[in-house]
Amino acid sequence: MGVPRFIIAAVAVAMTISTAAPAAGMPPLTHRSGCAAHLADRFAPATGTTNRHGDLRVIGVQYKQDVANVRSYRSFRTTMRCLMRELVLPNERRGEKTLVVFNEDIGLMTAATGARGKLVRQQATTGAPAGDGEPVDAATALAELNAEYAPQIAAYQARFGPIDPRKQLFVGATDTFARAFSITFSRLARRYGVYVVASNNQPRYRQSTDPADIAMFADPAIAKPKAAFVATSQTVHNTTYLWGPHVVKPHAPQGERNLLFRNYKVPLTDLEATLLDLDPGPSTGKAAIRNARGHVVAGHRLGFATSLPAFVYGYPIGQRPRHFKPCADLSVTYMACMDRLGVDTLVQAEANPGRWAANGGANDWQPLDWMGSAWRAVADPTVHFRYAINPMMVGNLLDLDFDGQSAILARHRDGRRQHYVGDAHLVPGDGDPVTAKPYIGGKSQFLALAPWVIADGSRAKLRAEGARLAAGSGDPQENDYLETAVYADLTPDKGHR
Repeated sequence: MGVPRFIIAAVAVAMTISTAAPAAGMPPLTHRSGCAAHLADRFAPATGTTNRHGDLRVIGVQYKQDVANVRSYRSFRTTMRCLMRELVLPNERRGEKTLVVFNEDIGLMTAATGARGKLVRQQATTGAPAGDGEPVDAATALAELNAEYAPQIAAYQARFGPIDPRKQLFVGATDTFARAFSITFSRLARRYGVYVVASNNQPRYRQSTDPADIAMFADPAIAKPKAAFVATSQTVHNTTYLWGPHVVKPHAPQGERNLLFRNYKVPLTDLEATLLDLDPGPSTGKAAIRNARGHVVAGHRLGFATSLPAFVYGYPIGQRPRHFKPCADLSVTYMACMDRLGVDTLVQAEANPGRWAANGGANDWQPLDWMGSAWRAVADPTVHFRYAINPMMVGNLLDLDFDGQSAILARHRDGRRQHYVGDAHLVPGDGDPVTAKPYIGGKSQFLALAPWVIADGSRAKLRAEGARLAAGSGDPQENDYLETAVYADLTPDKGHR
């Protein structure tokens, strides 16, 4: 299945690297030209559907990652504000709350922010150290970033150790992650008066004004920092965060004062567990229930399933076993448990590595494989999810490709039938299993579906285009993915359960 390959992305990135007044450190952007350098060359306005009965406008941002965006904290924040300005603000509705969902792993690249990530950023854009145009390998980039964060890593090893070397970079980069990732998205929510979802692999942290902590952990490139952001343990989850538009915890560290909820990914992929030694979210007991229950926004209970968990039901589509216990072990029944807990809106932030127009790890056509997540959530009769939001990250990073088609889906919608590219017909000779038949063809549940870089056609044609886009292809189309967004209105729940 293609989804478990998600964590390859984490390996690579870890190895690299309204009307309110502007928040401090975030320069005002007054016109489109001010964003030109921060948006992808292949950029399209958001597309979607409007429902006049809606009470929550949802916007899923399909971000094209680019190492140039993490030259500095300022450049990353400006890029995120440009995405808000160009893809979110034009699509808000007066009198309706807005939820903006960014993709999974959007924070991981920020480990390469500033001077410590300069060499890795150069290699990501110019090729391997020899400058031969080939994508730099992940092991080289990991070694370089571990060396750059060596003082912080050594301090945390002494404080919490032993920390497994596979995840020590995530702990060592805590101050950078807090400044670049947490504070950026926290400020976006407050500045624009919206709810914001984004994801990263990072530990919990505290804000310290202790001179010793500042000297050891604060980014050395910052002149006279007033505080440092310090990890409180060596535990590192793949975490999805939800920020709101108002301060709810005034004494929390910066980046968390308007934080409403955090979800810890469970289950992890084998690669997350074995190559990165990430810590899984809880799978049993009260902590697991709290993690899966999610958070209510505008009357909609949002449940967070980041990549692999969105595929985990514990049974095939429509075939729920008798005497099934959905919350006994969430590592094998995550989606079924969220349904039991009353979640009505799936938030599936995604960073799917590998070519979209290709076969996945189980030899399934990747877009066909994808139907087992967000689409299944609103089509499977054994669960009751009303909506699914699935924004995808795109763009090459080092020697990895990220691609997909962002979508928003709804149960019982009777609209124009749509499908991901290459999903029009079952192709047994291409590895399509007979069990994939329910996923084939146009589906009326799509409220919004981002186009791919070319129109749908034969899989051979789509594969050829995917090969041109891929890292290291040397083709003029290399890394020319589409940056865009999708939007839709969620309507009040009228007692569907």
